[in-house]
Amino acid sequence: MEWVAPSNHSPQLFALERQKTQALANASALPALAATLALALDCETVVVRMRDTKHHWTSAQYGATGLGCLLEQSIALAAADYAGPLIAADAAVHPLLKDHPLVASDAKVRSFAGIAAFAEADDSGLGEAVGVICALSSERREFGPQAATLLESMSELMTSLYTQHIELHRHARASAALEEDAEGTRRLQRQFRQAERIAAIGSWRLSLDGKQMDWSEGINTIHELPIGADISLEDAIDFFAPADRIMVQRSIERAIETGEGYDFEADFVGAKGTAKRVRVSGELEIANGRPAALVGVLQDISEKHRLIKELEYRTQNDALTGLPNRDRFNEKLAIAVRSTMKSGAPLGVVLIDLDDLQSVNDNVGRAAGDALICRASAILRSNWLRGSFAARLGGNQLVLLLKDDQHLSDLASVLDRLLAELTAPIEYNGKIVPTGASLGASLLHDGDACSGIELLEHADRALHAAKRNVGARFHISCALGCGQCEVDDNQNEASVKRAHRAA
Repeated sequence: MEWVAPSNHSPQLFALERQKTQALANASALPALAATLALALDCETVVVRMRDTKHHWTSAQYGATGLGCLLEQSIALAAADYAGPLIAADAAVHPLLKDHPLVASDAKVRSFAGIAAFAEADDSGLGEAVGVICALSSERREFGPQAATLLESMSELMTSLYTQHIELHRHARASAALEEDAEGTRRLQRQFRQAERIAAIGSWRLSLDGKQMDWSEGINTIHELPIGADISLEDAIDFFAPADRIMVQRSIERAIETGEGYDFEADFVGAKGTAKRVRVSGELEIANGRPAALVGVLQDISEKHRLIKELEYRTQNDALTGLPNRDRFNEKLAIAVRSTMKSGAPLGVVLIDLDDLQSVNDNVGRAAGDALICRASAILRSNWLRGSFAARLGGNQLVLLLKDDQHLSDLASVLDRLLAELTAPIEYNGKIVPTGASLGASLLHDGDACSGIELLEHADRALHAAKRNVGARFHISCALGCGQCEVDDNQNEASVKRAHRAA
């Protein structure tokens, strides 16, 4: 089905004098509005458009360019006919959007959030929709409950801007003395500050000669500075973490020299010492076809960053002990094996079974079993095992990856000490808790060839050998699995090396 633009707009509705539209287009707040909405709704593109009878004129735009089009083709018209915010997480199924070419054919627009701006009625009969602000994304966005509130605030801001510019234009014809509507300006500033607070965003403008830097109040808030405090560009860069300052400086210089915009995340420390994560973006402001300034947005994304890091930690670490989990250990093991195959340095894997864990769970309680596991994980983190990598594979099984020459040169002594610490009785709620353990180790020597999975399998077989061998609590085998170079705690470990060389 072909998309058809709404047809209930009379010609007089869009009969705006072009110079009026251009006056609004020059409003310095519009680019900041577009950037604020883009970052607040996490959309790649935001356009602010004003209309006459033939074209949509792009007054401000953030993100992708080249989306301007004839009035009857513009997807922004959908919001102009809608009462209130038009929000579609999936434009492909929305009745007002699904047939538009950008949605149905090009698939450039997946999510849409927009609202119309209205001008006050005057003697000419104008007073309905004069334009829209809309956010577009090529990916599905589940807009939160604040999206509608933010869009309504943006609509009011656009209306205020439009009204002020039209009034200034009219008064300019009648008189050279233009009087600003002070209360309207204060209201506009309050609304803009509110939008900044909602999105935790601040905007800034830097003249290309570097002599003038203007900040919004949102920037002062993020920097933890008093409202109105002046600061130089050099001092502003010093708020970033030392490792990120060069990146910030070079991004600004490159944007000024080449016109290339930037958008990245960085670590940041406020004036009161608060560590933050911020999103930094900037691009050139073009006036009369020439670069005039560098404008940008700073957003505090500390909470979002914290949640992402917390999720990453939970997916890589065991919840009870904090040790790396099986997936993370497998990644580490694969890297270590590749390094050993390249360098010839030895590598060892030690599998650890806490033999009495099930009995402790059944007879003393799971809390005691958890305490036993946590005690074992703390032992594997001991300073004397520094340089090793410990993980919990699940249940009663832990694992230790050994790379230190001192540990590997006398592995039997390391396993003896490890067993002594792991099997030392612990007291829990007045009861002595038994703590048996078995160890199986596998060594990868210079010249051996095996994968991480194979090395782990040899350690598992060594573990079962230790359990079968009465009187032995650990068992060591080589990565070749030849059966000739093996040793347990009843034997001399040197035999494993002699047998390995013979094999």
